[in-house]
Amino acid sequence: MTAHPTDRQIASFRARSLAPGELLALEQHFETCDACRGRLRAHAAAISGHRNELAEHLDREDLVLCAEGFPGAEVQRHLLECDTCREEVDDLKRFRSDLKSTPHAIALKPSRRRLARWPAVAAIAGGLLLVAGIAYWTIQQRPRIAVKDSPKPAEAAVPLDQQLAVQLALARHTFERASILDALASPPGPLPGAPPAAARFDLAAPLGTTVLTARPIFRWQPTPGATRYTVAVFDPALHKIAESSALATAEWQPETALPRGAVLYWQVTATVAGHSLHAPQPPVSEARFEILPEETVAQIDSARRDHPGNHMLLAVLLARAGALDDAAKELDAVPQDPGVAALRESLAAMRKPKL
Repeated sequence: MTAHPTDRQIASFRARSLAPGELLALEQHFETCDACRGRLRAHAAAISGHRNELAEHLDREDLVLCAEGFPGAEVQRHLLECDTCREEVDDLKRFRSDLKSTPHAIALKPSRRRLARWPAVAAIAGGLLLVAGIAYWTIQQRPRIAVKDSPKPAEAAVPLDQQLAVQLALARHTFERASILDALASPPGPLPGAPPAAARFDLAAPLGTTVLTARPIFRWQPTPGATRYTVAVFDPALHKIAESSALATAEWQPETALPRGAVLYWQVTATVAGHSLHAPQPPVSEARFEILPEETVAQIDSARRDHPGNHMLLAVLLARAGALDDAAKELDAVPQDPGVAALRESLAAMRKPKL
């Protein structure tokens, strides 16, 4: 193994979630590379610090929500580090499973470990177990009465690599930078062959980012006195692949899908007093973006479907794919604190070229 491992590979190495061959290759790399051994120790220290922040156990409400399949992001992180709370949640889940059985199938015979822990579980579950006890007594007294149960659907478990990615982002207050951004971000400078212009207007989005849809909405700054706009999209060889008709508003969505997995360029031409005004203009560089491959979009859509309320997870996955605008929208839905503010600043920094 010649290349240095990524942060994601180091996190997966510590979780032992890699294939045996990759684990062996990383172990051999760490034995010979002082820099990567230091990164491995830094990762362990960050996770340890996060564990100390979550040293207190979960309260009753959080444990019940976990048993019902609706843990929050902070609770999920705590469960990763706390064996005690994870066992409490497992006990409550098994008890809920017993209650879902038919009247003749309910045995309620806890294991020795559960019998030893039963007082603690009862104290934590509180009202939930009281209601469950009444329901069980009623079933025993009237076995012929069917008990209707309509529990909320359990939320799918977050894959371990995604959990670790969220932990790293929160511990370091920064997102993992997508390599595609190096091709999308460009330093300010004159466009080749374009003379400076006194009048100008700016483009808004998409700029220096990836997008999920193959029919993105292009937006730009309205220009005073403009009677119409025209948008053109170019492929990596600067061949025009899409063009709008004359537009009266400062946005446009193509009618057909644009190609995925390639760096695309776009330009807007405004007509003002019979003259054409183009954006971008010097000193602004080309407006670049890329449409994500379908497999990447499918992974993000799956996480959004399984965890619609886990905005931090979605922000991490989107930032990792280079979809900076969509990641910022997910951060808007996360309770704001200094850590979230730092993550937002890291998104803004990713739009700049890597020095």
